[in-house]
Amino acid sequence: MKKLFILIIVLIMLLLVGCGNNKDESGITKVVFWHVMGGPSGDALKSLIDSFNTLNPDIKVVPVSVGNYNALSQKIMASIQNPPVMSQMYESWTMELYEADRLAPLEELLSKEELDIIRNDMFEIFVKDNTFKGVMVSLPFNKSVPAYFYNKDRFKEFDIESFPKTWEEFFIAMKTLTIDKDKDGNMDIYGTAFNINTWMFESRLLQFNGQLVDESLNPLFNSPAAIKALQIDKQMLDIDKTAYITTGYQHQDDFIAGKISTIFGSCVSLSFILVAEPPFELGVAPVPSADRDAVLISGTNVSVFSKASEKEKKAAVKFIKWFISPEIQAIWSSETGYLPVRKSSMETDMLKLQFEKYPGLKSVYNQLDYAFMEPQDNIWYLGRQILGKSLEYIIKGKQDAMEVLNNAADDYRKELKNN
Repeated sequence: MKKLFILIIVLIMLLLVGCGNNKDESGITKVVFWHVMGGPSGDALKSLIDSFNTLNPDIKVVPVSVGNYNALSQKIMASIQNPPVMSQMYESWTMELYEADRLAPLEELLSKEELDIIRNDMFEIFVKDNTFKGVMVSLPFNKSVPAYFYNKDRFKEFDIESFPKTWEEFFIAMKTLTIDKDKDGNMDIYGTAFNINTWMFESRLLQFNGQLVDESLNPLFNSPAAIKALQIDKQMLDIDKTAYITTGYQHQDDFIAGKISTIFGSCVSLSFILVAEPPFELGVAPVPSADRDAVLISGTNVSVFSKASEKEKKAAVKFIKWFISPEIQAIWSSETGYLPVRKSSMETDMLKLQFEKYPGLKSVYNQLDYAFMEPQDNIWYLGRQILGKSLEYIIKGKQDAMEVLNNAADDYRKELKNN
């Protein structure tokens, strides 16, 4: 947080030099912003908002933490007649609210020049992700890609020179890193551990040239590509026995404790792992690939509600533009591990230092070059839940994978028909 503190001091000094007087409370436009950021990300967001408010004495962005995404979704839908000025939002919520005329498209609140600059400098996947029916409705806020974290000291101990680039290489490395130290027949250290993760399955499905749905939102996740994606977990759990299943963040705790040598996570996991001060050199790497390189982006965007006054909308857009500026995105990324949404941020001194400090992190961020997104339609919110439950049955149980996926596809089709 030291960099953020320094930034705040600099901004305050600039403000004092450039402004001769302050407006009273009656002249301030308040912008209520609902979010779910906590931990290092919540601290970084608060510091950045404080900086913006100091720089803009006529605006006061008021962050309101709602807790978690489920609570945020419920709160938004329950407060639709009296919403905040802006909020974090998943794509499926955005589509539903946009179709109901509850959102003010950010494209309409930006000048053509501003819009062109943003579109030209923003990673292509984020432009696509925030465009609904040809209109840029929202802008990216806290976006991430999957990543692997590994114990570099242990990799060196067993002469593994670099993190595996393919799943076949990954299997070999996990066998090497699964160790029975006292030779009692029970493994003391495993190669990896994981909780059952829909995000990882979806990324692997894409790697095997599969799809989640077709253009009409019909399910395609019950395919041979899905079986290949699932076989990766089954290989480690049931055949090689180099991994075990955890719940919550147990795998992260076990990794820090040295019980396992590598874990899957989000690029944002970096900030949480560092807070725990692992007693080994931490490695960061992109996800291994299969038939092609592919990952799925995750995280929310930010939208402005149509019920906001014109002054509130103008103030909200001013904050959003500031927040997604290259320099601020570099700070946000360095402090939280979230992706910078602007290409030019990658060339800032701050991120260059971050990439030097954590070799492999730039390659993790560069996964944006072959990133995909989930379906935007609100029906996929239900589809993803159905898919997630089927993965639990398949990976933990003995049921036939294709049969379970076919049943999940049937359940999803019923929801699609009902909607």
